[in-house]
Amino acid sequence: MKRHWASPVLLAVATMLLATLPAVTAQAAGHSGFRPVLIGRIGTVDVKSMPTHKSNGARSQAHPFLKVGAGESHAGSGPTVATVGTAAATGTTQEVLTSFKAVTLDQQVTSFGTDQFVTPPDNGLAAGPNHVVEMVNDSATIWDKSGNLVKSFDLNKFFAVPAGYWFSDPRILYDGLSQRWFASGVAFVSPSFGSVVTIAVSASSDPTGTWVQYAADNASNQTHDQPKIGVSSDKVVLSWNDFLNAQSFQGQSTWVFEKSQMVAGTSPVNGSALGPDSSRAAPVPAVQLSSSSTEYIVYNNSDCSTLGCNRGSPTLGVVSITGTPLQGNVAWNESDPAMPATSQPPNADQPGMAGSIATNDDRLLTAVWQNGVLWTGANDACIPPNDTATRPCSRLIQVSTAGPTITQDFDIASTGGGLFYPALGVDAGNNMFVVYNISSSTQYVGVRIVGELASSPPQSLSGAQTIKAGETTYNMGPCFGTTSASRWGDYAGAAIDPQNPTDVWVAGEYAATGTITSPSDAGCAWGTFAGRLTFTAPAVAAISPTAEQSGGPTVVTVTGTDFAAGASVSFGSAAATNVVVASPDQLSATAPAGCGTVDVTVTTPDGTSATSTADQFTYLAACGGSTPTMTSMSPTSGPAAGGASVTINGSALQGVTAILFGSNAATGISCSADGTHCTATTPAGVGNVTVTAKAGTQSVIGSATYSYIPSLASISPSSGSPRGGTLVTITGTGFDTSPGATSFFFGSSAATGVSCTMSTQCTAVTPAGPRNTNVSVSVSVDGLGGSNSLSFRYLKR
Repeated sequence: MKRHWASPVLLAVATMLLATLPAVTAQAAGHSGFRPVLIGRIGTVDVKSMPTHKSNGARSQAHPFLKVGAGESHAGSGPTVATVGTAAATGTTQEVLTSFKAVTLDQQVTSFGTDQFVTPPDNGLAAGPNHVVEMVNDSATIWDKSGNLVKSFDLNKFFAVPAGYWFSDPRILYDGLSQRWFASGVAFVSPSFGSVVTIAVSASSDPTGTWVQYAADNASNQTHDQPKIGVSSDKVVLSWNDFLNAQSFQGQSTWVFEKSQMVAGTSPVNGSALGPDSSRAAPVPAVQLSSSSTEYIVYNNSDCSTLGCNRGSPTLGVVSITGTPLQGNVAWNESDPAMPATSQPPNADQPGMAGSIATNDDRLLTAVWQNGVLWTGANDACIPPNDTATRPCSRLIQVSTAGPTITQDFDIASTGGGLFYPALGVDAGNNMFVVYNISSSTQYVGVRIVGELASSPPQSLSGAQTIKAGETTYNMGPCFGTTSASRWGDYAGAAIDPQNPTDVWVAGEYAATGTITSPSDAGCAWGTFAGRLTFTAPAVAAISPTAEQSGGPTVVTVTGTDFAAGASVSFGSAAATNVVVASPDQLSATAPAGCGTVDVTVTTPDGTSATSTADQFTYLAACGGSTPTMTSMSPTSGPAAGGASVTINGSALQGVTAILFGSNAATGISCSADGTHCTATTPAGVGNVTVTAKAGTQSVIGSATYSYIPSLASISPSSGSPRGGTLVTITGTGFDTSPGATSFFFGSSAATGVSCTMSTQCTAVTPAGPRNTNVSVSVSVDGLGGSNSLSFRYLKR
């Protein structure tokens, strides 16, 4: 069911490690706790062909928030709080590469009709190779990575929601292992609040294509609340809370499905189900980014007054699901490390409306796992530094699942304000990113980010940034007739970019100024805002053109990764002008005056791109005004297969861009800054060749001669008559195909009839030789002797 909580500004961070706390270990439930189930495929849907559907139905009511317990808001016994400023605490900046306004209430209603006048949004987000997908309430949108809307569609139709049912609580993830999108949600019916869990799996990595629809656990009077989805290498796992008629908590349920069957779109799909289990509440399957057959689940077992403590003391529930439904060995394995208790946060403030945003309770909201490290987060209550009041805070917890051991546990807090509804993501380097909401008596509810480098000390967070400020106060009352604090989004979204795994996408809700004109709608509008974040220095993959163009300044297009607005570009040590960042993957810049060959580098607050041959730019002019000249080369001979390192010496060679051995180009050219020498790797070749060089379009004065030394590999047959006349095939490298250029010697006698069809193979007729004797076979190409010899045996007769 919809649950929407307000989010606080990160001006302070509560820090505390729990390494000194003892672990409380629960018994593994084992596979006996699961029962076999089957779910059926109910259809397919082609997103490209889905229409924009409008209806004249009545406005939807905000779905109730279902609480497990009835605890009171109070400050927990959690960690202390330390101040965090707006500058990067670690010296490395969390950069916003791209950001854009995503779905708003106005857009949802305009696109799909007044039946989708729903508040607040449940904000699910995932990123694929080429798209970002957001699912909010009853609608979905697909965006390209520049923030252009590609497609919007109705989730009621997408999930094949039964007639008379309402849809809620969408979740979406992209699984890089299978290159598939997985989405889930719940549809429920009034007045019994019976419900069915809905699931959809894409047929490819393209979210605009075909999806397969499934449904699970259709119950007439049981409400499956906030199903959350996770995927391991072989399992799809969903967990949710069950309520009888949306009133009485029955317990958590966890269903495990055979991933390979869902990816293949088969029906039925084998599953294993556990629950309702009243000893646990609100488990969160982790979004798993690295390959593992174990799926991790976490739940809050530390708030004994609200969520209950089934271990008798505050712990973090850490569960590993092993086995598969097809094997019939699905097992619930649990070990619960101790932690300071969380507590239900107070409502959050807005300007002129104290305590007007509901932050609900302190169940876990998010979980992401990669390479043995799991992050999770929740709403919490704490007292920020230099504050006297208990505020909404965001609790962040890091777990090493090898133990499991809690390695970090802290609150982030805002002095005088509130932080709430965190979502966490990690990049390929295990750097952590958080998006959350912030509000206070002086600021409207906005979207805030912060993060932590994997290499930094625990709780050493980057500077917090507001990426979207709130625009006005938010009040559900005039639209829905409520008198209590206004519901906020139940969760935010965060997801790694699989095409650029140094980046993480986030999305959160903000208080928006709407354009719906009815006076009763004033204050009910919401919006969502998406951003692509990184902690990584830029990288240059290619530049075009690679040399200065005559006739005026040269504009160079640079492609690569992690280019942020405000990036600077240098050509050698000179700064470029007119830098325009078109996207995180491309920018353009005007080359400054220069000479020779230089590296083009891009600099952002996270560092400067590493240099390589891919970023080299050559000017028409030689450095120092001198004409580039080659005076010598060393060595002057080498293997015909190439691959040898050579050095050309001379003057003003900084701008050398090509070294030619005959007509074949050397590779790996690197020239000294003073222009006295260049090194390169020889290409393959034959015989004696002239070596020349070029600096852009300018030829280098001087040349050298390089001798390719042939080599022998095999002779067949390897024996023959002492009278000679045996036709043999000889392989090797560096043979000259010109008639008479290649000779073979059997001992001191030359073969006859030599014919070379390629530089690696020749035929020849053996000369006469001594009976019952082995002789050496050697080669000479253009007068150059070979580097080795072969053996040929003359028979007795």
